[in-house]
Amino acid sequence: MPALPARPSREHLRKQAKRLARDRSVQLADAQRLLASDYGFRTWSELMDHVASVRGEHTAASPLFAAVRAGDVDAVRALLAGGANPRIGDGRETPLHAAARRGPLALVEALIEGGALEWQPDRAGRLPLEIARRGRPRERAAIVALLDRSAIADASFRAAVDAIHAGDVAALERLLDAEPRLLHDRIVGPQVYRVRKRHDYFGDPKLFWFIANNPALVERMPPNVLEIARAMIERGVDEADLDYALELTMTSAAAREQGHQLPLVRLLLEAGAKATPGALVMTAAHKELGAVRAAIENGGPITAPIAAALGDDAALRVLVASANPDDVQTAFALAVINGHVEAARVALDAGADVNAFLPVHSHSTALHQAANDDDVALIELLLSRGARKDVRDTLWDSTPLGWAIFLGRDAARAALE
Repeated sequence: MPALPARPSREHLRKQAKRLARDRSVQLADAQRLLASDYGFRTWSELMDHVASVRGEHTAASPLFAAVRAGDVDAVRALLAGGANPRIGDGRETPLHAAARRGPLALVEALIEGGALEWQPDRAGRLPLEIARRGRPRERAAIVALLDRSAIADASFRAAVDAIHAGDVAALERLLDAEPRLLHDRIVGPQVYRVRKRHDYFGDPKLFWFIANNPALVERMPPNVLEIARAMIERGVDEADLDYALELTMTSAAAREQGHQLPLVRLLLEAGAKATPGALVMTAAHKELGAVRAAIENGGPITAPIAAALGDDAALRVLVASANPDDVQTAFALAVINGHVEAARVALDAGADVNAFLPVHSHSTALHQAANDDDVALIELLLSRGARKDVRDTLWDSTPLGWAIFLGRDAARAALE
C-alpha cells in the first residue's frame, strides 16, 4: 500500500485519479475509488476528508464560520446555542480570529461567551489579539481591551503585579502595607469570560496567584520568588488562595524549568496549603509528577488516578476495586497521558471506556494522546481494546492519525495507518 506524503495535496490526488482513469479506461469516479482504496480509504470522500484534516483545512466553512464572516451576531448566537463549535474555522483561522479582524465587539463577545479560546492560534501562530491590534476592526479599541487578558485597570494591582514579576520585595511590601485589600480583592476582568462555557483557570485572579507564573506572563521568574511569596504570606493570604496557588505552582512548567517549583511547593505546604485530589489530578495531567510526589510526601491522598499517573500498578489494582466509575476513567486518562501501558490496561479491565473523551485534556481521546506521544505500545493496546481511529478532537477537528501526521510522529502514524 503506498503511503501519503506528510502534507498531501488534493490537487495532486485529483490529477493522479485522472491519469488512472485514462490509463485504465475507466470512469473518473471509479478511478477515484480505486486510488482511495490504494491509500487505505473506503471512499474518495474519506480520502479528501483525511487530507483536509491533516492539512488543517476544511472543504467548506461551517455555518458558524460563515455567519461570523458575514458579521451576523444574531445568527452566531443562535448557532452557538444549538451546539456549534466556536473553535473550528476554515483551517487558516478560527471564528474568533475572523471576528477580531472585522468586528464588531458584540460578535467577539458572543464567541467568547460560547467557548471560543482567545489563546488558540491561527495557522500562522497568531492570536486573535494580534489580529485585532494589526487590523482595523469596528470598535477596535474595545476588542483589543477585551482580548488582552494581561490588562489590569486597577493601578495599585498593576504595580503589585509588576513588583512580583520584578522580584522587588520592598516595593511589594510598601504596596501591601498601604493597601491591605490587594491580598484579598480580585483582579476582575470582562464579564464575558465568566459566563463562557469552559473553566477559565486564571480568570479574575487574586494577587497571590501570580507567584506561580502560570500562565507564563513573564519569561523569567524572579530568582527571589520565595521571598516574594513569604512577604505576602506574612501579611495574611487567604487559605483558599494558598490552596489554589499551590495547584498553579504544581502545574507550572515555567516554575519547574527554572528550578522554583519544588521550593515553592514546600513553602506553600508549610504555610498550610492543601493539595486537593482535584489539584493532584490536574498536576498529573500536566505530567508534573515531581510536584505530585512532593505533595504526597506531605500527606496528599493516593487515589486510583494518582497511582495510575505514577505507574504504580500494584497500588492501582487494589484501588480500582473500590473506585467509582469516574475515578476509574480518570485513572485511565492519567495512565495514558503519562505513558503507563500496564496501568492503562488495569483501568480498562476495571471498566474504563477506551473511546470516551478524556476527563482532563477533554478535547481529545486516549488515542489522540498516544499519537501525540508517539507511543506505539499504547496505541496497540488501545486499538486492541476497540479504540476508534475516526473520532475527531474538539479543538482542531482532527483524527489521531491527523495528529500524528501534523506533529511528525512517524511511529504513531505507521501504527495508525
